[in-house]
Amino acid sequence: MRIPDLQGVVFDADGTLFDTERLSRRVWLAAAREWNVPAIEAHYFQIIGRNHDGIVSLLRQVCPPGFPLEEFMDTCVQRSRAALKECVPVKEGAREILEFFSQKNIPIALATSSGAAGTRIKLEQSGLEPYFQTVITGNMVSRGKPDPEIYLTACRALNSVPARTLAVEDSPNGVLSAQAAGMPVAMVPDLIPSTPQLEALCWGRFDSLTQLQKHLEQVW
Repeated sequence: MRIPDLQGVVFDADGTLFDTERLSRRVWLAAAREWNVPAIEAHYFQIIGRNHDGIVSLLRQVCPPGFPLEEFMDTCVQRSRAALKECVPVKEGAREILEFFSQKNIPIALATSSGAAGTRIKLEQSGLEPYFQTVITGNMVSRGKPDPEIYLTACRALNSVPARTLAVEDSPNGVLSAQAAGMPVAMVPDLIPSTPQLEALCWGRFDSLTQLQKHLEQVW
């Protein structure tokens, strides 16, 4: 991808723009201990980047038979939302890189595995909502990350060609989703470290959104 050919950019939310993965992890692990389900703690990193149905599908395989998974997940969602209403932590450089693309007149989308209600809270509380031309949430697609559906949906909404639309992601599931959609991927790892195998699928790997922006400023 040549930068001058860029038609759009699609950001993941949690762990990419919002420093919310640590909050979610604290909530989920505390609940898993309360409910005495160590399998959830053991498999937590595998659910990062998945939507509700993807999480359910994974956890049904590892939780004890008859475990009230939906009730457990509802508890985690409500606790997370309560915490987010107090404060939505934004990643370093998030506002600046969104402003950077806006100044370049590059359309911006959000493609998140989170549900619509939680995403709305994050966007409104952070003040980032005006930057996005479209927001695609996990409940708007039938197949969550790592399936490419959510990124293909975002590209259609932006009216951009996937090969000319940059995806910005933090998680392996997100990178695989965007790469399968045929998009160049800028990976900014959060809780899960990158690997050589993942980096081989990416257009670039960066330590922060600030570093990504500096690189774009040099090559644009």
